[in-house]
Amino acid sequence: MAEWWEIKLNPKKLKKLLNDELVRIEDDAKYGYVHAFKVLAAGRYYMYLGDFEEGKKYILKAIEAKKKDIDTTIKERGYESEAVAINKVRLAKMYRWVGEMDKLKQECLEVVNIFRKIYEEGKKINRSLVLYPDSSHDFYVAWSAAEYYLGNYQMAVDVEKIYAKNTFGIVSSGLAEYILKNDAQALKNQIKILVEGIIEFKCAPNYDTNVYDPWHWYEEAKKIAGLPGIFSLFDPSPPTLPIQED
Repeated sequence: MAEWWEIKLNPKKLKKLLNDELVRIEDDAKYGYVHAFKVLAAGRYYMYLGDFEEGKKYILKAIEAKKKDIDTTIKERGYESEAVAINKVRLAKMYRWVGEMDKLKQECLEVVNIFRKIYEEGKKINRSLVLYPDSSHDFYVAWSAAEYYLGNYQMAVDVEKIYAKNTFGIVSSGLAEYILKNDAQALKNQIKILVEGIIEFKCAPNYDTNVYDPWHWYEEAKKIAGLPGIFSLFDPSPPTLPIQED
């Protein structure tokens, strides 16, 4: 019987998803392309099949591909742009999967002031990003994640308050709030919600990796709680808010 925090994946279906992704990656390679989201997906599939080293290899490929994407975006839009900030957070989250915490924090450190500046300047000119935050979900979700990973928990919570119109909320803001309140029961409830949502909507491990990314935050929440998971394999640091089982 599975534990309350476990999600049982079908290895046969997972292998099919992986093989399909590998075919797409191979086809891209014929034309000299490497798409970060495809190799990231393959990396996660490998990890959930238990092949962590192969998974890490593919996620490192995703990191290199994302870096190139960011370099291109910097040339097109400038460093202090919304697109660069969002993509640097996506890069930072990839580092989380292979335990490169210093690099994760460096990426987030480089962009939190960009997020804040864009928001403050947006208030002055009534940008839709400020007036209608629910239409700019990727901005607020990425901003909250960056604040969270730097330990700026109150700021992560404040970002979610700005974005309160969205019915889904922001998981990183919730995790930050539980840590601030030292509320292990709320963290446990959040993990249950993530588990139930992933199962109900049949989310594959690569589901919505650019925005809400439920599998990423599922692994993050387990890491905070001290429960077994992929992040714990690559990051031996102690849990932030351990859950005591009854």
